Amino acid sequence: MVIDGWQAKISERVLCHWPYADLRVFSHIDPRRDQNLGPILVIAPLAGAFPVLLRDLVISLLRETEQVAVADWFDVRYLPLSRGRFGFDENISSIVDMIRLLGPDVNVIGVCQGVVSALAATAYLSAREPYSAPRSAVLIGGPVDPLANPTAVVQRLRSHSLEWLRKNAIVRVPEGVPGEGRLVYPKMTQLATFTSYLMRHCLEGKELYWKLFADDGEDPLHFPFLSLATQLMDLPAEHFLENIRCIFHDRDLVSGTFFFANTRIDLQAIKNTALMTMEGERDDIAAPGQTQAAQELCRSIPSAKRRHILIEGCGHFSLFHGHICRTRVVPEIMGFLHHEART
Repeated sequence: MVIDGWQAKISERVLCHWPYADLRVFSHIDPRRDQNLGPILVIAPLAGAFPVLLRDLVISLLRETEQVAVADWFDVRYLPLSRGRFGFDENISSIVDMIRLLGPDVNVIGVCQGVVSALAATAYLSAREPYSAPRSAVLIGGPVDPLANPTAVVQRLRSHSLEWLRKNAIVRVPEGVPGEGRLVYPKMTQLATFTSYLMRHCLEGKELYWKLFADDGEDPLHFPFLSLATQLMDLPAEHFLENIRCIFHDRDLVSGTFFFANTRIDLQAIKNTALMTMEGERDDIAAPGQTQAAQELCRSIPSAKRRHILIEGCGHFSLFHGHICRTRVVPEIMGFLHHEART
C-alpha cells in the first residue's frame, strides 16, 4: 500500500480466535507516524454483510496509523451447533475480550449496528474494569436511539412482533451444511430486502444509485461496491431477534434496562473514554440524531472529551465506503484520536 509516496508493507495476522469471530490485525511500521496513538479496533456490524464491506475505512485508517484490528464475524451457516449460541450477550462478550486483549490505549470504532455493542462493551468495562476501558469510542451511523429520528427501516422493524419475525424470517440450516440444524436469518431473505432498498435508491437517484453508476471505492475493479454489499452471511437467529428487541422495540439503552452478563449497563459509568459520534446528513438507515443520542446518555464524559460530527451530503454507506469516507470521515476520526492521545 502506498502512503504519501512511500510503499508500506501491510502484515495481517489473527491475534485471537472466538467461536464466532477472529480478531484480525493489520499493521505496518511507519517511523513518521505518531507512536502514541494506540491501536484502533473496528467493530463491524452483524447486519448481514461481511466485515470486508468496511475495507475502505480500514485502509484509510491504515494510511494514518500503524495498527488496525477488525472484529471479523463468521457466517454461522458454516459453524456447527457444537459452538453454542451466539446472541447479543455473546457478541458483546467477544468485543469486551477484544478490547482487553488490545490494551487500555485502544481506540474503538463502532459502525452501524456495531455501535450499540461497542458502546455497551465500553460501559461494562468502565464500570467493572476502568483500567481496561478504551481510550476513545467513535460511533458511526448506528441506532443508539432509533426513535430520535425514525427511518423506514426503524418503522418496519418496529411494526413486526418478535413472534411474527420468528415465524416468517427465521429458517433452519438444512442437512449437509456444517451449520445444519442452526436457526438463522438467511442471506437470501436479506438479499431480497437489500435489493428492494437498492431499487428505491436507483429510482430516486439516491446514494446507492451513484455508488453503482460511479463506484468511488478504494479499488472498484477488484472490490466493486455491489459485490461488497451483496455478499451476505446468515445471521444467528438469537442475535437477530435479541438485537431487534433490545434496540428497536424496547430501546434498552435509552430506558436504562440494557443488561449484559446479568449486569445492567450504565452508560454514565463511562467517564474517561473520549466519545465521538458521527452521522451522515442523508443517512436513511440510521438518520441524524440516532447516533448523537449517545452524547446525552453518556453524561459523565467531560465536554472537552466529546465531539459530534454531521457529514453533509453523506448517506449511510458513504460513512465507511468511498470518497467521502476517505476525505472527510477518516480525517475527522484521526483528528479526534490524535487530540485525545495528546491529552
